Amino acid sequence: MRAVMTALHGDVDAALAFVNTWDTPGDPYAATVRVYYTTMIASMAGDAETARRAGERWAAAGLDRLRTQRDHYIRQNWCWARALTGEDPAGAAAEAEELLAAHLLDPPQWGITYHYALIAEMWLAAGSPDRAEAALDRADQAIWDYGQRYAEGLLLLLKARLLQARGAPLTAVRAAAQRAHTHSTARGAHLFARRAERLLSGPGGNA
Repeated sequence: MRAVMTALHGDVDAALAFVNTWDTPGDPYAATVRVYYTTMIASMAGDAETARRAGERWAAAGLDRLRTQRDHYIRQNWCWARALTGEDPAGAAAEAEELLAAHLLDPPQWGITYHYALIAEMWLAAGSPDRAEAALDRADQAIWDYGQRYAEGLLLLLKARLLQARGAPLTAVRAAAQRAHTHSTARGAHLFARRAERLLSGPGGNA
């Protein structure tokens, strides 16, 4: 979690370097921990390529055989990575929704709000803004139900991108992105603030 907080504060390279210290040769459990945090940090940063490579290493090594509590999180992050790199985004989003429903909701687990946000981003990649909005609505509800507020800046950013996907006026998109930037900056979530800056940089900004 130290690495996650470091990434949220804006230093992704330092966060990943810290996670890499868990790369203990011959220890499959350490490898699983490394993949779990690598995919989490990469998804927060919007770095689908890094998350995908980590997920592929996990699968190729057969680490799912360990059946750890982290497996479903890794699978959801890997779904996000596949969707954002163009591999059947709709199928990946649907798979992630199934994983979330099966493993995070009953009883409530860590990451419900955040993973609904990732699902919304997948549906945006699939060109399905209505399903993205539904996922964001569930993320908003999860904030109130479970108090998982660390992903609020990302939710606000994705709401700006939802407006963009629906062809809203540029002024509305920029106002929403500015709200995401202001909120994230105030909360110290500089990683999400920087992603909002990229969206604010122009109509084609990649957040």
